[in-house]
Amino acid sequence: MEDSKLEVLIPNDTEIDVRSVLTSGDGFDQADPASLIEQRSLLYFDENLPVYITLRTPYRDEAHLKSLIARHTVSLEVLAYGFQQRPPEGPDGSKESSPSRNEDVLWSGVIDSPEEPITIVGEEKESESGRYVLVIWKSAIPLCRPRMRLQSPMIVFKPSASLRPTKDGNCDKPRDPLLPSGVPGSINLLESLKGDPTLRGKVPRLPASRLSSIAPQSYDRAANDITLKINAQKAFKALPAISSRVRYSKSNSHTRGPSVIAVLDIETAPFSQESVKITEIYMQLSDGSTDQIGSHHTPTLPLTCHPKDNSVFLFSLTPNDSTPTTSARTLLINVHATVLASSICHPTIQMRWKTTVDFSTALNPTFGAPGQSMQRPRRPSSLSRTPAPATNLPNQPISAEPSTKPGGGANQSREQGPWLTDFGVSITFSAPKTVHVGHPFSWDVLVLNRSSKARQLVLTVIPKRKKGGHLPKTYSSSAVAAAVNSPNDTAAAVIDENILYAMQRNAIHEHAEIISLSTDVRVGLLPPSSCLSTEIKFLPLAKGYLKIDAVRVTDVAENEYIDVRDLPDIVAVG
Repeated sequence: MEDSKLEVLIPNDTEIDVRSVLTSGDGFDQADPASLIEQRSLLYFDENLPVYITLRTPYRDEAHLKSLIARHTVSLEVLAYGFQQRPPEGPDGSKESSPSRNEDVLWSGVIDSPEEPITIVGEEKESESGRYVLVIWKSAIPLCRPRMRLQSPMIVFKPSASLRPTKDGNCDKPRDPLLPSGVPGSINLLESLKGDPTLRGKVPRLPASRLSSIAPQSYDRAANDITLKINAQKAFKALPAISSRVRYSKSNSHTRGPSVIAVLDIETAPFSQESVKITEIYMQLSDGSTDQIGSHHTPTLPLTCHPKDNSVFLFSLTPNDSTPTTSARTLLINVHATVLASSICHPTIQMRWKTTVDFSTALNPTFGAPGQSMQRPRRPSSLSRTPAPATNLPNQPISAEPSTKPGGGANQSREQGPWLTDFGVSITFSAPKTVHVGHPFSWDVLVLNRSSKARQLVLTVIPKRKKGGHLPKTYSSSAVAAAVNSPNDTAAAVIDENILYAMQRNAIHEHAEIISLSTDVRVGLLPPSSCLSTEIKFLPLAKGYLKIDAVRVTDVAENEYIDVRDLPDIVAVG
C-alpha cells in the first residue's frame, strides 16, 4: 500500500457517471484519475455538494479488496479560508492594519454512505505490479457559510483514511521503530528489588532507556512503513449564489388574534453571471399557521432569477389561540434553489434556518416619541398588553405571567419574559419542554429594541442563593454571652477570634443545583426597531424545581441595569 493515493474529486457534471468515465478509454494508463474528470472551478455556499473520494491502491485479489473496503475509514474536513480586514487602529480610525488570514471549518466528519463504494480494477503499463484498483466513496456535503466575514474566500478539502485491524490483530501498519520486534529490551535498573517480600511477587521494572535519550535504530522503511499519499488538493473559489433576509410587520387588519406579515427577500448575487432557479419556498410556524399572500398574482415556482434580481415573497403568520399568554413562536424557513451554471452543472442550494417571532401587540401603537411641547424622561414608547402582577409598583418593569402546567416535570415550550419599559427593550425567554439532569439545555432569548436609539446590552445570569446562616454556638466568655443575650440587643464590643473562626467554619454551605454555561451574553449594537435572537445555556445538577434568581440586563452605554425576575420555570427530571 505504499503506492496508494487518496484524492478528492468535485466533478463539473452534476449527473456524471464516474464508473463509465473511468472505464472508458485507457483509464488507468493515466497517472491521475482527476485528469479524466473535469472538475468545478467555483463552489457556492449553502450548496449540497456531491463529493467523490478516491483511493488508488495496488490490487491483489478479490478477498483482499473486500477486506480493504470493510476495514477502511475515510474522513473529510472542509475548510474555508480568506483574509479578514482588521479594525482600524487609533481613536480617529485613520490608520488601518493589514488584513489577516483566517480559516473556518465548514464540515468535518466520517464518510458514512449507505451505498457501497465504486470499485474499478484496471491495468497500468508503467507499474511493475501491473494491476491497480480504484475505490470511490460518494457523499453529499453541505457547504454552510463561514462564521466570519472573509474576503475572497477559498474552500479546501482535506481527506484522511485509517485502516482498522483485522480479527487477528493484523492491520498492515508499520511497527514502532522505538519498540521493534525481536530486539531485547534495555537493562532493568530495578532488577535487584525482584525478591523483595514487600512487593508480594511483583517485579518492578525501570528500563535504562527511560533515563537517557536514545535515537531510534535504523529500519527498513520499505518493509515496515506504510504511507498513504494524499495528492495536493486544489483550492476552490466560493461565493453565495443567493442572499436572503426576513422582515416583519404587524398586521393592521381586524382579526381575532394577532398576526404578522413576514416579507422574505431573496437577492441573486450581483457579482455572478449565472442565473438561479428558485424551486421551493415554505415557512413553518410552531403552534401556528402560515399562508402565502398574493400567490395568485405572483409568478409560480420554479422562478428563474437573473443576477441582481430581487424577489419578494409575502407570508401571513397567525399563532393559535390555545396559548394566548405566550407571544413568541419559532419560525422555520426553507429555500431550495438551483444554480444554472452551465448545461451540465446544476448545483443545488438548500437554505434552512429558524428564528423567533414576537406576536405581542401594543394597546396604542401611535403612542410614540413625545413632541417638543412635552418632554418627560423615561417615557415608554408603547403601552404593553401584557398584564402586570399586583405586586408591581409604578415605574417598574411590567412582567408577563409564564404559562405553566402543574406537575409533569417539564416546562412549556414557550414562556413569555418581561417587558423592560425603562430601557425601551422587550425580551422574551423561550424554554425547552423537558430538562434532564446532567444534560445541558438552553433558553432562546429574543431581544427587541423599541426605543429610538441604539442599544448595547449585556445579559448576565444571577444564580439563586439561599440565605445561609451560622449554627448556634455556646460562647465561652460570659461577658460576650451576656452582651449577645442582653434585652437591648446590643452587639458585643469585642468577640474572641476563635468564636469567629468557629462560626465561619460551621456556616451552612449549599451545593449548586444549576450552573449557567454562559458567563455573559452581549447584545449589540442593536439599532432602533430591530431584534436579535440569542441563547443562554444551563447545566442542571439536581432533580426537582430549580430556580434562577434573575437575569441582569445592563446597558453598557448608559451604565444602567435592571434585573428580570419573571423567568421560565425549570423542573429537572432524571
